[in-house]
Order: sequence, then structure tokens, then C-alpha cells
Amino acid sequence: MTSATDPVVALMGLQQHAAALGTIHAEQIASQLGITATDLKGLFLLLQRPHAPRELAAALHLTPSAITSVIDRMERAGFARREPSKTDRRRYLVTAVPDRAQQAIELYTPLFTSMREVLAHYDDDQLATLLDFAQRTVHAFEELTTRRRE
Repeated sequence: MTSATDPVVALMGLQQHAAALGTIHAEQIASQLGITATDLKGLFLLLQRPHAPRELAAALHLTPSAITSVIDRMERAGFARREPSKTDRRRYLVTAVPDRAQQAIELYTPLFTSMREVLAHYDDDQLATLLDFAQRTVHAFEELTTRRRE
């Protein structure tokens, strides 16, 4: 049995708390932008690259009908647009509207600034350890969400 002073238990508790605060923060930003938190997640995926609706649905763990609603809302709010595929005229890609997406990025800037300040307290070896931890955490979440989907 582990105690409350166990660093692993403490770290996992803090991670859970940070994740909850991150969710609240994203919901607040989405509300300011007039979209849902799911739409905001979709927007950040679109900032990485255009997505076919099915890809976007898979990445957000949504059904095809649900992703249509997300894309419709994002389009109405001016954050995304549908563009014909260059390789298949029957399909389209969803792309981010850069100027409008910049508004979302700007709302995250204070968080990015704060996190840079936090990370400035660590040396290169410690940052490498934190990076490894973050990558392993993402991998664990990806495996768990994949298994739950099946």
C-alpha cells in the first residue's frame, strides 16, 4: 500500500488535477470563441493539417454524424472551411481558417507563457526526463483510448 507522501501517488494526483484544470481552461476558451470544447479540439487538429471528415471523427472519437455537426459549427463560427480534395472530387477536406484560428491561439498564449516560465527552472537533463515522461503519458493514454474504443 502506498502513502499520500509517495511521490508517484502525489505526481499522479497532480497530473489528474492538472488535466481537470486543462479541461476547464479549454472549455472557458471555447466559450469565449463561441464554440464547444470538442470544436476547439478539432480546430487544433486542423491547425496541424487539413483532415478528411472521417480522419477528424476518428481523432476526436466521434461518429460520422457527430463530426458533421462539429464541422458545421466550426464553419458557421468561421474557424474551418470545407475544401474539395485535390485527388478525389467526391471528397472534401476540412481546413482551419488561419485568421480566425489565431484568435484561439492568442487565448492560449498566457498558458504557453506560464508553462515556459515553469520549464525555465529545469536544466537540459531534467527537461529530457520531463519530455520522456510526457511522451510515455501520451502513449499510455493512446493505448487506453484505443482499447476502450474496441
